[in-house]
Amino acid sequence: MKILFINSRGHWHNGWLTSPEELQIATDVLRKAGIEVETTEVESVPQLEKVLDEISPDTLLWPNAYYVNAGAGKAVWLNDYIEERQLPFLGSSAKTLRTVLEKDACQAVLRENGLPIPSFKVISRENVSEMAQLLSESDIGFPLVLKPTAESGSVGVAMAKNIPDATAHARQILSDFPLSNVIIEEFLPSDDITCGFLQLGKEVMLLPTTYIVKSAAGKTNILSRNERLRPWDGHDKIMPYVADAAIHDQLRDSMPKIAAALGIRGITRVDGRLDKGGTLRFFDVNGLPALCFPEGLMVKQCFTCFPGYTPMEAFEGLIHTIVCHVLLTYGLEAPEAMHRHNLFTMESNMVVKGEAALAGMPPDYYECK
Repeated sequence: MKILFINSRGHWHNGWLTSPEELQIATDVLRKAGIEVETTEVESVPQLEKVLDEISPDTLLWPNAYYVNAGAGKAVWLNDYIEERQLPFLGSSAKTLRTVLEKDACQAVLRENGLPIPSFKVISRENVSEMAQLLSESDIGFPLVLKPTAESGSVGVAMAKNIPDATAHARQILSDFPLSNVIIEEFLPSDDITCGFLQLGKEVMLLPTTYIVKSAAGKTNILSRNERLRPWDGHDKIMPYVADAAIHDQLRDSMPKIAAALGIRGITRVDGRLDKGGTLRFFDVNGLPALCFPEGLMVKQCFTCFPGYTPMEAFEGLIHTIVCHVLLTYGLEAPEAMHRHNLFTMESNMVVKGEAALAGMPPDYYECK
C-alpha cells in the first residue's frame, strides 16, 4: 500500500499540512505504520496530469491543497483532476470543498436540511449601495459579523455595531477579496464551540471543544485572524473540553447530518456558537482541517479529548483513523498498526460517539470490505 501526497506550489497555506516540515511529521507516522509514502509538488495543471497519469493501482492520493495553478494568475480545483480519473483519494470531493469554502453556499445547504445556523444576508458589489435597506428588511440586528464568502481561517472577518461601520467593512472586504461577496451574520454571544468530526466505517466520533481567548471574550467579541494566529499559551488562549450534556446532544444530532448534507468524507471540523436561547448554530465547516503537529486545531482537539496519551500518541491515532477510514471505503487493506491504534481504539470519556448519517452518499460508501 502506498500513499502519494500531492502538494501544490503557492497553495500550501490552506492545505492539511502547511509546510514541508509539518508534512514530514505526518509521513513519518505513516511510514512507522508500514505504509510506503511519497510526496510531490506540482506547479501547473500539465505537471499534475503527468503525475496522475503515472499513478500505480495500489496508490492512495492525499491532495494537500484546494487548488493547482492554471496559468495567467488563475487556479483550478486539484480534486477535479483526480476525480476525473476515478483515482482513490483522501478527503472530500471538489464539489464539497467548493461548497464549504463558499460560506453562503454552505449555509444555504445547511438551512435547506433544517440545520441551525445564524441568520445571514449576502451583500455583493451590485447591492452594497442598498445595504442599509437590505439590513433593515432582514432579521439581523446589531452587532453583526461580516466575512468574505470565499476565504478561510477568519481572514477578513469584522464586527460592526451600526450601519456606517457595517457599510465600511463590507466595502473593504469587497475591495480586499475580489473573488468574494460579503456574508453578514447575526452575532452570537458565546465563545466558539469547535467540534471535530471523524469517521471509521459506519462509526462517528465527535471531539467537542471550545476555542477561548479570554482577552477577547465571546460574549462581546469575535475571534479575528489576529486571535487565530496567536500561539496557544495555556492561559489566555485555550481549548478546553465541552462537558455540557445539552451541547453534546445537539452535536450528536447535528454533526452527522451536516457531514451527510455536504458530502463530507471522513473528516471535518465545524464551528458554531450558542444563541441566547442555548441553541448551537453552525457557521463554518472546514474542508481541509489543519493536521499540523502540534499546533493544528484538530490536533489540539485530540490532545484535549485524549488526555491519557502523549501528544504524539494522540496524533498517530488521528492520522491512523483518517487513513484507515479511506482505505476501508475503497476496499483497500489497512496496516495492522492502524487497526490496533486509532482514535476509536483509544480510551477516553471526553468524546461523543454515534453512527454516520447516510443521506447523500452512495449506498455502498460505508461498507467495510
